[in-house]
Amino acid sequence: MANINLCLKNFKKSGDNIWFEKIYVQFLPRIYRFFYLKLFDKQLSEDLTSEVFIRVYKNLQKINLNAKTFQAWIYKIASNLLMDHYRRKTRYAKEEPLEETADDLIGNDMLLKNSSILKKELGFENFKLIDAMGKLTKLQKDIIILKFVEDFDYETIANIFGKNQSTIRGILFRAITKLKNEIKNNK
Repeated sequence: MANINLCLKNFKKSGDNIWFEKIYVQFLPRIYRFFYLKLFDKQLSEDLTSEVFIRVYKNLQKINLNAKTFQAWIYKIASNLLMDHYRRKTRYAKEEPLEETADDLIGNDMLLKNSSILKKELGFENFKLIDAMGKLTKLQKDIIILKFVEDFDYETIANIFGKNQSTIRGILFRAITKLKNEIKNNK
């Protein structure tokens, strides 16, 4: 993270795109994975990832962030874009009925339906865990992904969701307990 602090400081000072490129290279795979684990659509994940970095680039000079707050900020941008996508999808579905709505996209069995994609794209093979994850709420899934896939600390996750750390810990504890019970019951 010290490298991000240096990049942020130097980009803000000089506006040199080399510093932004370093930020981009470090966060690109993480932001893409964030979208892909929710949408299971490579093209859409790439498009939304690009939009995140366009917004970051446009606003980076205007704000004062350190590595930790930058990380929360970029994921907040990604979360907001994802919510905008779901809203547009739902609005479009109301105007013109489609077989697949936003609720279908984020349904409880989305991870299980796409387990072969997870294996191919991310090298993930624990299908019992994928099945159990399908039983969690959207917020529980998001927190588990940020904590265990992205390796975020509780403070950063709390900043992303606008909650306090003890609430995040409680949600994570309940999610892990639910996962354990689901896996145990499906043996």
